[in-house]
Amino acid sequence: MVERVAVLPAALDALVTTLCHHVPDLAGALLPDIHRFSQKRIASGLLSAAFNTSLLAYNGSPLEFTTSSIKPQAVACTFDTFLPLSTQRRDIGAFSAENYPHASSDSSAPAASCFAHIARIQRPDTPTQALKFGSWLGRKYTAGGVKTKVYSEVPPSNQALLALYASPLNHANSDYPLHQLTAAGLSLLMIGYYPDNPDTPTEYYYQWHSAEITLADIANVMRLFGTERGFPPLAALLRQVLANMPNPDEFPATTYGFSLVYNHQHQLESFSLFTMAPRFLGGNAQAAIKIDELLQHVAQPMPLLQALLKENVPLQFNVIGFTVDSQARCGISCTFSPQNDLWREVSLPDRSPPLPRDISLAAILQQQQSENGAFLSSVRTPDGQWHQDANAFVTAQVLRTLDYTEQTAPYIDRALDFLATCETRPGHFSFWPRHAHPRWMNGQMIDADIDDTAIITEMLYKFGRISPDAVRLTLIEMNGYQLQKVDARLAEPQHQWAECQTFHTWMKQNNEISQLDCCVNTNALILLYRFYGEQCATLPAYYRIITMLNKAVVWSQNEYQRITQLTPYYAHPAEWLSTLEYAQNIGIDALSDIITPLKKWQFASGAGEIPLYRRHDGQYLWTSSYLSALRRCSVLYDTKDTYEHLS
Repeated sequence: MVERVAVLPAALDALVTTLCHHVPDLAGALLPDIHRFSQKRIASGLLSAAFNTSLLAYNGSPLEFTTSSIKPQAVACTFDTFLPLSTQRRDIGAFSAENYPHASSDSSAPAASCFAHIARIQRPDTPTQALKFGSWLGRKYTAGGVKTKVYSEVPPSNQALLALYASPLNHANSDYPLHQLTAAGLSLLMIGYYPDNPDTPTEYYYQWHSAEITLADIANVMRLFGTERGFPPLAALLRQVLANMPNPDEFPATTYGFSLVYNHQHQLESFSLFTMAPRFLGGNAQAAIKIDELLQHVAQPMPLLQALLKENVPLQFNVIGFTVDSQARCGISCTFSPQNDLWREVSLPDRSPPLPRDISLAAILQQQQSENGAFLSSVRTPDGQWHQDANAFVTAQVLRTLDYTEQTAPYIDRALDFLATCETRPGHFSFWPRHAHPRWMNGQMIDADIDDTAIITEMLYKFGRISPDAVRLTLIEMNGYQLQKVDARLAEPQHQWAECQTFHTWMKQNNEISQLDCCVNTNALILLYRFYGEQCATLPAYYRIITMLNKAVVWSQNEYQRITQLTPYYAHPAEWLSTLEYAQNIGIDALSDIITPLKKWQFASGAGEIPLYRRHDGQYLWTSSYLSALRRCSVLYDTKDTYEHLS
């Protein structure tokens, strides 16, 4: 049996170890929390997608830490306990079941009452309204113990605000209707509360409507909430901060917001301005230096953060907060996460095979085929929302698993009809039909690409929809997007393994070698073999692709941060592995030396929803809840771990 592996951000261990070294009392609670959180992410099999797709942190980390100058020996952690899966519910019931199981079984528990009120606040106005993140779990670590705080999303509606103001969680000294907040340039994002003790403070988080803000704007917001007495000391701190900026007296253009903490007697305890750290500090690269300079300039020490900086722990700075409390005392807080561009591999425990079960092929095809003939997938957009998507690539991937039979013929024919509509011009195919891009693309149009063109042409040819002449035309068009120059002296790592006459990803001019993709080229290789058969071994492109794939795996040393550079448009190395296995099983030789090392990245047998594709910057994530099951039952994929049977 091949040992499977998962990954963790390499910086996480150093971050936690340094914190516990400087505050030993943290270890007893912090280490078990981090371990429990990490194990779920590891076991998911999602690899980096489990650590870089959350809305919590600037870099998508589902874990962040906060220290402050007001409580210099305290640490707060916030955990996004939901995985990036479309099938996972994000309502407070799902959050409670995982993080507060006792509240589900004991309705008299204070947490159960809190979560019941949150359920009413988060109740959707319409059937299509969905939560972006749901709720996050917060843990406050001090020498005196640990407290649990929950941060729950507040939908942007009057209904949600009315439910909040009517709940015992509401400690604000006044109700602010939606129109009043909107007029003031504010929107309520979430509230923070302590489920185990409803009489503890509640925190309200508002986002400012603009990337620009002034001291006068801040004064107006404080006046709205009746806390203008705190403006002079807060303004003095902010002037100190701005004096150290490239443009003194001007706030950098970025995201701003406010948080207000009220106790159960409806008294304001603190007011904070928060801002996104990277742009406020002038960029990610210099953020660590800038935050250290800022803390020294304003004489607001944060010894734990400064210890991390001294140890050169790789940090992603997320949020900086500037606070004034009811006693006119000011402080600074900083929220940060481990950087997630370097990874540490960890072994996955062996699991017993899933129980055999029958799969109804007809039921899957009927449920997953849309009206236009495409097969469905799910996509997570940068705002955290999940959408159903009907695209050409998933459709062609499904067709690869099917034989043309009396049962499958109607579904295959409709899918082929859809694929034909994705031809944007002769020999060029795109992810969607040219004039049918999804609404959530917000008007953006994507070019035709080699990946879609290769797999769509393969399926249209395999099932007899296009002639050999049409395939030749497509191959001629594809040849216009071959890599022309490779120079190992250049900086881009692709120059260490790329080969001329392999294919760029996009069918456009001025392609970047950084977006060269080995799985895209594997699909081009498959098309060549489908059309030419054994004769394709004499084709320069065929030879060059196989040479490149072998060189790429050797260069990567099968290490995760390098493997991901080989396939920038695929969210998991197992997708490339599946494509290579398919290629081998249709007859392409000379792939064993590539397939064997990649086996450690394979999905678990019986995997459900799997990550498929991503934009090269990781901002969009596609998944499928059924494609892995179809592959396990297909003779054209590796089937030795098959425990499912089609019926």
